[in-house]
Formats: sequence, structure tokens, C-alpha cells
Amino acid sequence: MKKIAVITKNTTFHSSFGGLETHTKHLIDFLSSSGFQVDIFTPKRELKNSILHETNKNYYFLDVEYKTGPLSLFFKNHWYQGLLNFFNKKNQEESYDLVISISSAGFPIIDRKFKYNFKILSVCHGSALSEFKSLINERGVTMQVFKNFPYFIYNYYFKQKSFINGSDFIVAVSNYVKSSLVSECMVNEEKILVIHNGARLENFEKKFKEEGILKVIFAGRLERSKGILVLIESIKDLDINLFIAGGGSLETEAKKMVKDLNLESKVTFLGKLSQGELAKFYKEADVLVAPSLRIEGFPMSIVEGMAYYLPIIATKIGGNDDAVFSSRNGFLINPNDPEELYERIRFFELYPEKIKQFGLSSRSLAEQKFNLDIMKKNYLEVINSLI
Repeated sequence: MKKIAVITKNTTFHSSFGGLETHTKHLIDFLSSSGFQVDIFTPKRELKNSILHETNKNYYFLDVEYKTGPLSLFFKNHWYQGLLNFFNKKNQEESYDLVISISSAGFPIIDRKFKYNFKILSVCHGSALSEFKSLINERGVTMQVFKNFPYFIYNYYFKQKSFINGSDFIVAVSNYVKSSLVSECMVNEEKILVIHNGARLENFEKKFKEEGILKVIFAGRLERSKGILVLIESIKDLDINLFIAGGGSLETEAKKMVKDLNLESKVTFLGKLSQGELAKFYKEADVLVAPSLRIEGFPMSIVEGMAYYLPIIATKIGGNDDAVFSSRNGFLINPNDPEELYERIRFFELYPEKIKQFGLSSRSLAEQKFNLDIMKKNYLEVINSLI
């Protein structure tokens, strides 16, 4: 049995998981069910257990702090040395055939690649410059941005180039991520393959809206970077029902904003939902809105919404234009623009017949390009070529 180590900074077992972690879980579950032994290395954070065993997969939760900046080596309990110490012991026991680094989490291993015989595959959901631009989009030019500037310089000029060029092969989750890595790291583009995130396609009969109040859904973390406050502001003059699925640090502020704008009859906070619970609301919704200020590599919520026949309104940012085509299956809008977001939601309120037209197009694109089976097949081909 071939053995694969997956290194990630977060998992779906952690409270703060999002689309990246969901994507990683899909990949881990697929590999473990395809005859590979998969060992996952991740920080313990708030979790109590150090080890979790499942069929053909083992989760190792390391009691370390995930600090990755230039001064991280000065911390006694830092990720860099903690991962190396634990991983080296396991590698002596297991002799891994492949290491998969989710974004830069596997940098400590890649940085010591000369010691190992296995190949390294990195799965990239973004880039250093995109992260810094996202912070500016979210915060503006503030003291917080200046505080993060030294880390950006370290990440952009050293760490990112080191782990990208040190990897044997790279998967980028969108064309935007690929082009960003090529330009920022001067890596040969033939070393990078785009494999889009895929959603599970459930067979069901979609009942498209013909009359009644428009149902809009947002699914994601309640953080400023996800544009949740922009969304709430945009609907104050709309007669719709907005369902907000997710939790996060901005939940209290978002609920206060809803109350202050007298939108409590329009907005329902669903909290953090399981995939099965979320699917029920996707089926009932008319439109999915993803108003992120963050430069997303390729958001899971968009392809999930498309799989459930939903038109998509998303910001013209990052890899969103790989999946959302204006006036075909939704609209791409400028980030942080509540007026434009209002107009695009209003469009589906005024022309409900477009919900079916755009929704069918979303589902068709999901079937052709963004479904889980295609994603799995492409990853398996890459992994087999490396081991």
C-alpha cells in the first residue's frame, strides 16, 4: 500500500474550517478510499485528542503553535521545528511515498527536501501577493496593514518562492492562482496544473421560483473579508429573504447591523451547518451571493451553489471568473460595492424567469467542469505520475 502524508494548517475537525478545509477533506477521503494510506499532520489548536484513526487514514494533531513568519524559529513551540521532529519519526516508521502540502503548511518539509526520497506535491489556493491585497481590500491602508508588511516581504521574496520551487509539482485551484504563482515565483508554468475544486452532484428535481419572495443564500465564514456587512447593507431596500449560513468573529456585529437597519424580518442567521444541513437550504434558495473582499483562489461555496442549480452573484476577484460568467449563470460585481450588489439581486427579483435560465446553466457547468468526480480523477492522475 502506497503511503501519503498530507500536511495542512487546519482541518474540518477544527472550529474555524472553511472551503479550503472542505476541499482537503474531499481529497483525503478519496485517497484513503482508493487504496492509499493517508496520514494527516496538522496543529492541534483547540482540539483535545492528539490522534484520530479512521480507515486507511490517521490524523496527527500536533501540540504546536502555527507561527510561520521569519521570527517563528525563536518560539519554543513553533510549527516549523515541531512538524519536522514529529514527521521525521513517522517517516522513519512509514517511509512515505508522497507528501502533499496544502498551501505552505508543508514548508518545513520542503525546506529540508534534500533529506528525503519522496516527491512533494503542493496544492495552492492563493498567493502571497493576493493575501496582502486581500488585507488591503478588507482593512484599507491602516496600521494593521503596515504591521503585516514585514511578513508579506518575507513570504513574497523568500518563503513562497522556496516552497513553490522546492515542490516537485503544483496544483493550482484556478487559472488566477496559476498565473499569480508563475509571475510571483518565476516558476515554469508546465510545473503547475489547474484542478478546480469540485462539488458533489446530488440528483434531485429543482423547483425554480415562479412567484413569491426571492430567497438569497450566503454560505461562508462571517468575517469582514467575506463581505457579509456589504451584503447586509445591499438588501436594506429589497423585499427578499436572506439566509446566512456560517459563523465567525463578525457574527455579533452582523446581527447588530441587521437589527439597526430593521432587517430582522428579512434575514435569518442559520449558524454553522453540516454539509447535509446546508444542502437543504441550497435546494430551497433561488440565488447564491458570494460578495467576498478577499482574493479567493476558487471558493467552494460557488461550485456548491452551482451544483444545486443556483445563479451566482460573486465579486470580480481571484478565480471566480473561472466559474461565473456574467449574464450566463450569474453576475460578477466589483468588491465592496453594495449598490451594484443591490442591482444584481434586484435583477432576479424583477425577472424571476432568469433564475431558471441561469440556474440550469450553473448546473450544466458544474456537471461539465466542477464536479467532485472530475476533481478526483485529475488528482489521481497527478499522484500516480509522481509515485
